[in-house]
Amino acid sequence: MKKLKVTITLDMDIPEDWELFEHPDGVPVLTVGNGRYMYMSFLPMFTKELAPESDWTSVCSEKFASEVVDMVQGEDVEMKLIVN
Repeated sequence: MKKLKVTITLDMDIPEDWELFEHPDGVPVLTVGNGRYMYMSFLPMFTKELAPESDWTSVCSEKFASEVVDMVQGEDVEMKLIVN
């Protein structure tokens, strides 16, 4: 088997009332209102096209999604608020 390393850096402008804290599960989450919490993780996207402006979707079979998740050997998510 080959190893694949994916590095994703995401900068977001978020509402002032969103707050960052550590969830009891030990992961960083944002409070996004209405009693909801958001964790940022990878989301595989799929297409059947090899052309510009292709249609992409995250929809796939549960079996394939499970296989992909099982391939993940580790995940490190760091979130921090930057106040200007």
